[in-house]
Amino acid sequence: MTALRMEGNTLGVEAAEELSKALAKHPEFQICTIKPVNGWQYLKKAMKSKILDDEYEKRLYCEMRKKKRTNFEDDEDNNEIVYTCQEQYLRSCEKYHVVPVSRFYRQLEGNSVILKNHQFNKGEFKACAVALMCNGTVTKLDIEGGQIGAVGMSHMSDLLYHTDLLVELNLTKNDIGRKGLILLAEAIDKNLKLKELNLSDNNINGDDCDIVRQIMEGDNMLQSLNLSHNIICISGGQHIARGLAKNDGLKVLNLSWNRISGNGAAAIGYALAKNSDLEVLNVSWNGFEHGGAHALAHGLSQNTCLKELDVSSNRIGQSGMAKLMKGVKENTTLEALKIADNSIITSDTFLVLLTLEKHEQLSYLDFGNQPVTDEFEEKVYEIQKGKNIVVKYGKIIRNPNPRKTDGDDRMYISGDPLLVLLEFTRMKKIHILDIFRTFDTDGSHSISWEEFGQGIEHNKLPIRPSDIDKIIQRIDINMDGQVDFRLVNA
Repeated sequence: MTALRMEGNTLGVEAAEELSKALAKHPEFQICTIKPVNGWQYLKKAMKSKILDDEYEKRLYCEMRKKKRTNFEDDEDNNEIVYTCQEQYLRSCEKYHVVPVSRFYRQLEGNSVILKNHQFNKGEFKACAVALMCNGTVTKLDIEGGQIGAVGMSHMSDLLYHTDLLVELNLTKNDIGRKGLILLAEAIDKNLKLKELNLSDNNINGDDCDIVRQIMEGDNMLQSLNLSHNIICISGGQHIARGLAKNDGLKVLNLSWNRISGNGAAAIGYALAKNSDLEVLNVSWNGFEHGGAHALAHGLSQNTCLKELDVSSNRIGQSGMAKLMKGVKENTTLEALKIADNSIITSDTFLVLLTLEKHEQLSYLDFGNQPVTDEFEEKVYEIQKGKNIVVKYGKIIRNPNPRKTDGDDRMYISGDPLLVLLEFTRMKKIHILDIFRTFDTDGSHSISWEEFGQGIEHNKLPIRPSDIDKIIQRIDINMDGQVDFRLVNA
């Protein structure tokens, strides 16, 4: 016999005594779950004789704390002592030969226990875990910097497994390791209350992320998961992506500072197309670059739930940013976009602003400390007149050589500027593509906005300088900041 369950039975004194003797003859006996009415003292002795101390502490004191026993048959049971959470903590400290932590002791009667940067010695966290098992008020536990390791995680998993009080848990900088992560995953699947979990800075690597994927795919109540400042890298990003595609509960996911790049970044981007619940995604300070931005664009174009996206500091250049903006433009739910500290220049910021000008939901756009032009600032003020939007940006660079005014009207042909350009090339018997090739000074077979404007002015075409931007916006069909020859030829 390895297990015994006798809930809802009336156990007399004599019967309990006989039961305790019988249990003592079975060394293989592991778990005893009995809801006693009488004979409590004898049952305690049986449990204590065959169950490990921590198991004894958990079951005995949780029962004593949470269940009220009635109809006792003898005075000994009526005098059973019920310890408060703080009293139980002091008894556990004495039992495990550790000094009580006053900060922890004082907070036990409140709703939250915050014990940051207290590095637990051997036995210290075990005493804390036993006390929390007897607690009926604490819903938030923050032990950032506790360095509890895998051993401490065994006690934490017991706490999560046997109690349903914790809603928010911060395990930042606790070096839980793969073993601790496995214990955590098993416990979370049995917990019906935990909603916020912070595993930041725990040296979780790519191989460990198969356990993280299990947590994301598991049947739990998690709504917020912070995995920032780990070393997830490419392989871990792929695991996370598979979990994200199947997850239907997370609202917030933080993957910042994880060296995610290449296929890992692309997998996360594409996973957004399959996810139907995530509202906030932070992938800042990784290496998404062009490929990751392209995948994010694809995911955003099909996603119908994401409200905030942070892709700051991902080495996303001009072409990658243009791809990303195309996906954002097709998305209908995004409200906040953070793209600070990427490899873009002042002209690219203006392109982003024009792309998102008519986005229905977007109300927050963060360029960080990215320098912008005075033209950008003027455009922001123009947009804010008709739309409630906050745009954050850096220093304003005033153009020391502002574009020349139109000057003498006799130098230009009136009318639609694009038609004027096409008519001029027809009259001069010049193919429009030949003009564009002349403008393409770097031989890239495409023309940036800046190259187009300089080409118009340098070749003295009859187009007003004030109309150059109008032409660019009409011929740059996909709004990627480049005039594609093939599109113009079509």
